[in-house]
Amino acid sequence: MIDRMRLRKWPSVLNEAFDRLVFPSTCEICGEGGLPAPFCEDCRRELIEAVGTACPRCAMPVGPHANLENGCAACRGRAQGFDSAVALGAYQGPIRSLCLSIKHEQSGWLCAHLTDLLMESRGEELRSARASCIVAVPLHWRRRIARGYNQADALADRLAKRLKVPRVPALRRVVATPKLARLGRVDRAKLLRNAFVAKRDRIEPGGVAILVDDILTTGSTCGAAARALKAAGASRVIAVVIGRAEGRV
Repeated sequence: MIDRMRLRKWPSVLNEAFDRLVFPSTCEICGEGGLPAPFCEDCRRELIEAVGTACPRCAMPVGPHANLENGCAACRGRAQGFDSAVALGAYQGPIRSLCLSIKHEQSGWLCAHLTDLLMESRGEELRSARASCIVAVPLHWRRRIARGYNQADALADRLAKRLKVPRVPALRRVVATPKLARLGRVDRAKLLRNAFVAKRDRIEPGGVAILVDDILTTGSTCGAAARALKAAGASRVIAVVIGRAEGRV
């Protein structure tokens, strides 16, 4: 049944791919036409520079004079599961719109372009981590079947290619949580406790894992997934996302 569902989507996916090859693109942000890529130069530059100054521990945007010793005011002294975080930028404006777009399979092709922008903006930092594997935050199997697509997979696939690091299916989501968008940090953390299981044979003992998702809000999802990866042998986990929302870690 799953294969039939996927096959029914192929004609539209192929049509979209053909259109992008034959017809010039329009900027996904400002609408400028006749482009060879989904972003015009001005919007592309804005996305690359969107990160500004951010906390290296939780990726929260901060002021230029913020004290970042042991994290920022939002995360300092708080256990968060992952050791550091990297985001393309704050979850607002164009980044918010793009994050909402890539949740739908028909816009999944944008994941590669957003990952390329992330690499242009933060590539040196990601390469210096010397990660041993890249892992996507998985959906529960029932939701995965219903959606037929996970944007975190698409982002992780591209990041693995750019960093030349193995992308491994090391995590399984064993708890089907409800939608978390309206919940705060405490409620999310309760629902996500023991929500993930990691496969020990997929994790290099003592290695560094890069954990990929689209948005980091309270950090509860990435935190729970990171704890599972550490229980399976990872020494450090770096959360990598496109958008960093204002929810506190």
